[in-house]
Amino acid sequence: MLHLVYALLLIVSHSVMCQNTDDEWFDILKYQGSACKKNTCRQNDDTCECYLTVEHRLTMMNEEDKMLLVPFEGRFRPFNNTKNEYDKEEKEFISADGYGSRIVIAINRRFPGPPITAYENQKIFVHMRNLMHTESTTIHFHGMHQKQTPWSDGVAFVTQCPILPGQTYTYVFYAKPFGTSFYHAHIGDQRSAGLYGPLIIIPLSSSNISTPQDNNNENVHTVTIQDWNHFDDPETLYQRSRFGIFDLQKNKAVNATSDISGAKYSGFHCHSGLINGKGRFYSSLNTHNQAPLTKFDVTPHSVYRFRVISAATLYPFRVYIQGHNVIRIVSSDGFEMKPLEVESLIIHPGERIDFLVTTDKVSKNYLLIAETLEKEPKFLNQYHAAEAIIHYTNGPINLNPPKASQNTCTVKNKCKIFNCPFLYYPKSDNRICLTWNDATSIDPNSNIDAVKGKAIERFYNFAFPGENGNFPGSVNGHQFLPPTVAAYAEWDKVEQNCGKCNDTTICECTYYDTIGRGNTNQVYQFVLTNIGVGAGWSHPIHLHGHSFYVMKMGFASYDSTTGQLNSNGGQDQQDIICRDGKNFCSNANWLNTSWANGNYPALNWNNPPQKDTIILPTGGYVIIRFRADNPGVWFFHCHIDIHNTGGMGMMINESPRYHQKVPDNFPRCKSYLVKDATVQRTIQQPSTQRPATQRPNTQSPNK
Repeated sequence: MLHLVYALLLIVSHSVMCQNTDDEWFDILKYQGSACKKNTCRQNDDTCECYLTVEHRLTMMNEEDKMLLVPFEGRFRPFNNTKNEYDKEEKEFISADGYGSRIVIAINRRFPGPPITAYENQKIFVHMRNLMHTESTTIHFHGMHQKQTPWSDGVAFVTQCPILPGQTYTYVFYAKPFGTSFYHAHIGDQRSAGLYGPLIIIPLSSSNISTPQDNNNENVHTVTIQDWNHFDDPETLYQRSRFGIFDLQKNKAVNATSDISGAKYSGFHCHSGLINGKGRFYSSLNTHNQAPLTKFDVTPHSVYRFRVISAATLYPFRVYIQGHNVIRIVSSDGFEMKPLEVESLIIHPGERIDFLVTTDKVSKNYLLIAETLEKEPKFLNQYHAAEAIIHYTNGPINLNPPKASQNTCTVKNKCKIFNCPFLYYPKSDNRICLTWNDATSIDPNSNIDAVKGKAIERFYNFAFPGENGNFPGSVNGHQFLPPTVAAYAEWDKVEQNCGKCNDTTICECTYYDTIGRGNTNQVYQFVLTNIGVGAGWSHPIHLHGHSFYVMKMGFASYDSTTGQLNSNGGQDQQDIICRDGKNFCSNANWLNTSWANGNYPALNWNNPPQKDTIILPTGGYVIIRFRADNPGVWFFHCHIDIHNTGGMGMMINESPRYHQKVPDNFPRCKSYLVKDATVQRTIQQPSTQRPATQRPNTQSPNK
């Protein structure tokens, strides 16, 4: 019997000794290129535990051989021997668009980061290690509501302090809602350098849910899209957006672009698009650099789900499949929709849209294409698009396919395009725009009755108003200045500095609004506007901590033949009145006073779509409703990186009486400023007299 006990003790001791430490798991998963530990994240597991190491890497560098590679016919060759194919490409090799070599932010050595896949309601632990030498960071889990864990929302100086170089940090939250989400940096513009990755939550039930959902049968593909500048790092990109874009190779200015309606894009020069970190650079409208593309294998006569995630910095993309004129949109931002059959969809930064496609075409290669909505590149002999190969597995493979032609749209068979930020394409294009006004929720968790009845109404204008050369991004004329503390943990230390702002000024301050002061279940109706002198750009607006029902989209007026915005056709000339005298529209309201206080007469009560990110068209408005049932401090902002960094955001302090206490030992941060008076009180002046026994050192310092 004693021998048996001793043997059991040995087994237990050995088991304990073989457990990997956190440092070991960081290293194991970093070099595997995976995100999460084995034996977690499975359907019957209570938890999903992941380790992310963040560090800088270079594109087009094979690190093992310290070799710069160049693209050739869909493969790579050494820069100094382009006649020979390079057969030692590392699995974690980062190519981007194959142009030059620039710095990126990698997660577990991958660009973009590896997917985190969990099951609905699992408790997720994400341990993050910052190995960047000079940059702080955070990670936001875009789409997760963070109920009961508001301190894990990942917004620097709103829900946490930045994670400094060398530090580790653990996020804990619940996997809800299910669907397609993603994780990404939420400090500065680090997303534009690659700090993002897919976050997929698999539903536990299959009732009223589109299939396939998981990737057990390999019929699900994830598509992350990014607009790419192959010269500049995030900080440089932001400065160029403020002071001008220049082609430093040709010594000429680069003008900002616009879409077909005339809505403008800000100063971010898009060279290429990337899908899952790969793309190719077009030096002219039809000539590319032959860089490798991401490849999705499909078997004929099957149904595939494509989870499309926009991690873009600025541009919306129109997504379609060459030779496949019908795709079926089945969900957005993780919420199931009544299927919409369209030729293509438009996706804006921060959005996620899932579609199904039937592989019933001739077995060969096709391109999945995501083109920016810019109209100018065609005239400038440029092509800005992300591409990936869809390969029918029983057909030949071509790793260097030519540029795809557009799908055919005719007068008799017009192409439907979903999620337009405008109302019309030019009539000659034979394209029909569908918007969120045309979408219907069938999500099992949707309940429109929950937001019916009396609602508290708020107006928020996301725009660039100003005068005398000052046109910062703002909400209601407030350019957001982040706190210097983690606001949720130390709200009493958030500086109240917006007191001098008014409707006719543009001010920089820590702007916030408080909702649900004495109630955790009040219905709110937010009217998001993009009107007045600061309109002209469309904005994808993201609300943290919630999803919302899209009750109505109101557009500016357009010429239905050309698709162009009509002069003075914004909603500040139609449904909404701005009373400030300068048309900043920082204190707007309904022109028809009977519509006030949630009484807008044309809301969609027929199962409206549910989202967490919505495009706010220039000159227009969007009415959303949600129930304030999630106490916390939530960021509310434009999801275009450079607009957000420039100040187009604010905080929603929800139900402050019901805020949960942060965990013990939760990190704090603050500014530190020493004034002269403090120095005199706290620092002793050095004595000018030496002790009598001390002799001066007469030796040379070199001895």
